Amino acid sequence: MKKQLKRELKQQETKTKTSSRKRWILSVLVVLVLTTSLFLVYRRQQFTAPQRLFAKGIELESLGKISAAEKSYQEIYQNYPQAPEAVEALLRIGKLWQHDHQDEQMALLNYLKLEHDYPDSPLVLPAREEAAQIVKHTLRDYSQAIVLYQRLLDLNMGTPDLYYYEIADCYFRLENYPQARIELETLLATFPHSPLAPDVLYRKGGILLLEGRAEDAQQDWQSLIEQYPDSKYRIQAEFDLAKLLEEEEHLTEALQRYRQLEGFSQPLLLKEKIKHLERRIAEKKEAI
Repeated sequence: MKKQLKRELKQQETKTKTSSRKRWILSVLVVLVLTTSLFLVYRRQQFTAPQRLFAKGIELESLGKISAAEKSYQEIYQNYPQAPEAVEALLRIGKLWQHDHQDEQMALLNYLKLEHDYPDSPLVLPAREEAAQIVKHTLRDYSQAIVLYQRLLDLNMGTPDLYYYEIADCYFRLENYPQARIELETLLATFPHSPLAPDVLYRKGGILLLEGRAEDAQQDWQSLIEQYPDSKYRIQAEFDLAKLLEEEEHLTEALQRYRQLEGFSQPLLLKEKIKHLERRIAEKKEAI
């Protein structure tokens, strides 16, 4: 009986210790949860009002609540215009109008507002880029687009070779071919290693042809073929060179170029060109 009593007492003591340990662990967990909650509340209170509004806007955007996100960003710009978050809030409003509301006029208004109100902000660069794209491609106001791209060049940031290319393209669309060519020449002279160089050479050749300078066009296309053999523009340049030679009655040379052309995107057209030239050359020989 004594042994049984000792065993029961020992078991009871073990249960009591286990229960006490569980209560201790539970108490520690409660303290940790409360401490974490109080810390998070404290951190939230340390955020400024613009920071809280900006974080709220980002969260609403991620949930697809675009109008509510825009409202949160607008509140920053209207009530805290000097806060660092105000500039990015304005940029995000512009992007919401451009990509979500599909209203590029309103997007442009916000981009230009950012540039006007915060001229020293680095975010002027993306705002000005978006504004230039809208003016050029949506409004098709090429003269104003040139102004915006020129102002991008003035920032000495971003991708200036691309801005030169866009300016040249605007002049081309305005049918001011000499100025378009000058802009492309400036691009090549200033950024000789630009990834746009093959495209620039090809387009410049086309402009020279429009100006009646066929020999200079040939030189540009030949330079493209030799300097950028892996460019997607090379094959088209070779075709255009052969076509130009054909138009100038250099039939044998043109035929040779057509025959050497591989990978042309319109093989049926190429086949017809070769047949047509072979027939013309044969007819000329018979006439002699």
